[in-house]
Amino acid sequence: MNPLPTLLSLLALIGAAAAVASAQTPDRTPVQLKTEIESLRPERLAWREIRWINCPLVALRLSREQKKPVIAWVFLGNPTDERC
Repeated sequence: MNPLPTLLSLLALIGAAAAVASAQTPDRTPVQLKTEIESLRPERLAWREIRWINCPLVALRLSREQKKPVIAWVFLGNPTDERC
């Protein structure tokens, strides 16, 4: 079986798909692109609203008062007060 006709058919199909995709993409200005990107971002991110506590004792006291768990952020085996 000669693979050349199959390969040529596949390349023609890929070329046709690329032509259709490029024909459907409208030209947008940088301002329009920025507006579109900003509209895709969520308005509120819950993790940014978390109150970060650096002292484990304060964190334990607050967790007991609020009846919520404590989550420790550890990097390379050492607790750190820095965010990623």
